[in-house]
Amino acid sequence: MYLIVGANGFLGSYVMKKVLETTKEKVTAVARNTKGLCDTERVTWISCDISNRKETDMLARRVHAVGEPLNVIFLAAYHHPDQVEKHPKVAWQINITALAYFLNVIENVRCFFYPSTDSVYGNGDVSYHFKETDSLKPVNRYGRQKTAAEAMVNAYGYQVVRFPFLIAPSLVPEKEHFYDQIVTVITNGGTIEMFADSFRSSLDFDTAAGVLVQLVEKYSDHMPQILNIAGDDDLSKYDIGIRIAKKLHVPTERIIPITMDDASGIFQAKRAQSTLMDNTKVKQYLGLQEIKLSI
Repeated sequence: MYLIVGANGFLGSYVMKKVLETTKEKVTAVARNTKGLCDTERVTWISCDISNRKETDMLARRVHAVGEPLNVIFLAAYHHPDQVEKHPKVAWQINITALAYFLNVIENVRCFFYPSTDSVYGNGDVSYHFKETDSLKPVNRYGRQKTAAEAMVNAYGYQVVRFPFLIAPSLVPEKEHFYDQIVTVITNGGTIEMFADSFRSSLDFDTAAGVLVQLVEKYSDHMPQILNIAGDDDLSKYDIGIRIAKKLHVPTERIIPITMDDASGIFQAKRAQSTLMDNTKVKQYLGLQEIKLSI
């Protein structure tokens, strides 16, 4: 059985989709707000604020009573770097304290996957792709919190997967992703500025979720404790914007390239300019020839 915490978020929605499409497993889907989310033959929704210990205890007792080994994917996080910078104590409570408590109360775990971020690596350049064994030098508070969270998960003997910038249409009702905002602007004749000199090993949510579910299904004691789930291509957000414009058959001139030097006032938290990742290990483990952004 899958236990997906944060199942109604951007990535969580795609993970749910992949689990239901590619496995026969049942899913216990956990979200802080489950309004409008209905149970099905294979999916049971549970409302739980993981920062509330009483609710977390109730969740742990409920899934333990089922008696099945759990494939846990823990997606709950306070993850926007600017919001983490603005509300560090709230972010710490969710990203560190609540995670630590959850790790200690959840039982009957077959495998536990904690999605992290390329932000833990810090600033790189276009000539290097970070490997899982590289030292971590995050440039902002969000990256430092994720680094601490990774250490806890690994100390418990569980798995960490690091994702790059992810983009795709939102599957969450009434909640737009950046992708949807781009589409709205450029299909209505507007322009949008996107960084042309900041590079990521970017992926779409569907591909990223698919690789994660494959890892869960092929979990073994020999799996590396940290894996980069990243795309093969080095892409700026401007590159991605151009791809979206071409897909929609709208003029690419509506995507305006800007540089990181133009970012003054856009971000509160410092950003790394490039955090390209090496995905050799995950491709070898799963026997994949390529991992590509698809939008």
